[in-house]
Parts: sequence; structure tokens; C-alpha cells
Amino acid sequence: MSWQNKASNVVEAELWDTTTREAAPKPIPIPDPVVEEKPKEPVPVKEEVRQEDPEIALAQEKKRKLLEKKKEEEHQRELAEKKRKEEQQEKLAEQKRKEEKLAQEAAEKKKLLAKDKKKSDDLYKEELARVTNQAAKVGSGGSGTADKSTGNNRGDPSYIAKIAAKVRSNTVFGGIDSTAGNPTVEYSINLLPDGSLRGAIRKVKSSGIVSFDDAVAAGIEKSAPFPRDKTGLVPTSLTLVYRMKEE
Repeated sequence: MSWQNKASNVVEAELWDTTTREAAPKPIPIPDPVVEEKPKEPVPVKEEVRQEDPEIALAQEKKRKLLEKKKEEEHQRELAEKKRKEEQQEKLAEQKRKEEKLAQEAAEKKKLLAKDKKKSDDLYKEELARVTNQAAKVGSGGSGTADKSTGNNRGDPSYIAKIAAKVRSNTVFGGIDSTAGNPTVEYSINLLPDGSLRGAIRKVKSSGIVSFDDAVAAGIEKSAPFPRDKTGLVPTSLTLVYRMKEE
């Protein structure tokens, strides 16, 4: 191997141009082309799936069921109230119909009672006239229907006839035509000052026909209270002699 160690003969020189020159114009900057930016489409946000708390879900479900139960109970109450009102209206209508029916029946009954009373009054007047004429002839205790009275009325044909007529108008017996003879029954009657019966009437003599005796007893009880006489008094006792057939 050999090494050469030789100096280099390099000469450096600078060249200068003495002529005047204009500087080159600066380049005009060209603006960059405007690029229209397109609106960016929204990036869909991925919904985050949240894991519900089981206790919260259970509480919400319980609350929902409780609300449904309250709504159902309220609905049932409304139905019950509506039914109650309908039943109440029906009861009122039924009560009104019953009252109208009772009023109609009462009016019809009143008409029948008025008709029966008129008939009874007419019969009473006819019987009073007949017995008065008969009592005037035979006196107290005579034939037919007559009364024997104690007190101031003894022998008073008009009062005796009034009592006899009232009892006969209230006595109902249907076997008169088929009965032979003229059965007679006697009753003892005790009276209070107002003409009502004082105790039970007492049969003094039977006619022999129980049904006829009972009919006369019913007529006596129905005739109470007995009328006052012309002095305004009622005899304390009477003995009623009642013959089935008028003579």
C-alpha cells in the first residue's frame, strides 16, 4: 500500500456584471379556487342501550297496575250508582202506580159505600115508617119487630120504631121464605149513655134457628151506637123482640 499526500491547486474567483438590469416582476398570486363545501350529513348517533334497573321496572309496573285498578273501581262505582238511581226511579214509579191504584180503589169503594148507605137509609126510612104505624096500633112489645125499654122511653112508639127499624136494616138472613111459621128471638141489651153497647148482648129466648139468632145478634151489634130519644137520652137497657116475618 502507498499513500500520496499532494496539495491541490484550486483557484476561486467571483464574477461581477457591471451593467444595470431591472429586477424581474414579482409573480401575481393566483387565488385558490373556491370550493363549495357540501353540508355534512349528520352522523347518526347510535342510541345507547341502557340497561333498566329491575327494581325500577317492577315499581313502574306496580304503579301502572294500581292506576288500572283505581280506574276499574271508579268505573264499577259509577255503574253501581247508575243502577241505584235507576232502581230508585223504578221504586218511585212503582210506588206512584200503587198510590194511584189505591186512590182509584178508594174512590170506587167510596162510591159503593155511598150507594150502600143510600140504600140502607132508604130501607131504614121505609122500615121506620112501617114500624111506627104498627107500634102506634099495638104499643110497646107488640107484634113484628118491637122494643121493650126501661126508663122514660117505655111506651114511646116513635123511639121503639126507630130502634126496631135500625136493627132490621142491619140484619141479613136469607132463609125467611123457606122457614115455616114466624120464629122469634129476644135479646137483652145494655147501653152506655152514648148509645154504645155496655158489655155483650144476652139472648133471652131463642127462635130455635141458630143461624137466624146469630143474624139478629150481628144486626144489633152493627146498629150500635143506638140513637137518643126526644129528650136527648139513651135507655140503660132494652129487650129486643125480633120476629122473622113481618105481620
